[in-house]
Amino acid sequence: MSTDILFLAEFAGGSPARSTLELAAGAAELASRSGGSAVALAYGPGAADGAAGLGAHGAARVVVLGDEERPAITYAPPAIAAARESGLALLAPATPNGRDLAAALVGSLHLPAFGPVRAARVTDGTIELEQSTLQGSVITTSRPAEGGSGTADVTQAPSADDSALTRATVAESHPAEAKVVDLEEATIIVAGGRGVGSEDGFAPLRDLAAALGGAVGASRAAADAGWIPYQLQIGQTGKVVKPALYIGAGISGAIQHRVGMQTAEHVIAINKDPDAPIGEFADLFVVGDLFQIIPALTEEIRKRKGS
Repeated sequence: MSTDILFLAEFAGGSPARSTLELAAGAAELASRSGGSAVALAYGPGAADGAAGLGAHGAARVVVLGDEERPAITYAPPAIAAARESGLALLAPATPNGRDLAAALVGSLHLPAFGPVRAARVTDGTIELEQSTLQGSVITTSRPAEGGSGTADVTQAPSADDSALTRATVAESHPAEAKVVDLEEATIIVAGGRGVGSEDGFAPLRDLAAALGGAVGASRAAADAGWIPYQLQIGQTGKVVKPALYIGAGISGAIQHRVGMQTAEHVIAINKDPDAPIGEFADLFVVGDLFQIIPALTEEIRKRKGS
């Protein structure tokens, strides 16, 4: 049985996505314990030119699925062909493209799937995965059934048979705001929830995000209310983000939202309710009116930046 750890490596704008670098490091760590290698399945604009550079982030080998600007799901056939030799595990990012490709691989190769995963390790040659359930009160461990620096070795994926997936095309597209596109790559996020109260209530959050050089996000409640585009929703049914700083304003912090932002390095919460669940895991919990606190915070930041 192969002991390699495979991971999906997405490229955009000529560079690897942030999720790709994180998965490369995670795959390399797992591979060091399994006795195998970290193998990247790279796709997207820049994949061919940037593939070798993944070696500096832990990949021992890179299989280039293609580097064209096209729907990610069309890379599923070469990914399936490249993964048929299998490995101990396949790591996929919690991004729209990552989920699409992972679903295609799972369905075509009949693999067990687990997600979202909070931790992974190799024990006795088998991958073990930890998941959080029941609002974080229960941690489950699953074991699927048995079945650095440098330059990575780069190969081209084997050609895939013609299929409906390879023939997929974009029927219609709508330009999105820059911050919608960059949400998963943002290092600073200011997110609003039900407590924001309205579409206009997001204005001070946008001002704060602009002052910090960050992006605006939202909980599902805010997106469902139509106050903000669904592309900015963070949580179990939205985006999964990992910023250096996450500021949640008017967000209760239910488990569905927590799943999407719990890996943020630092969490600041602003809420009128002192018993809001987000206070249990925030690094700093400010109890008060967000419409007083956020403008004052924005003004202070601009003053210190001299703008």
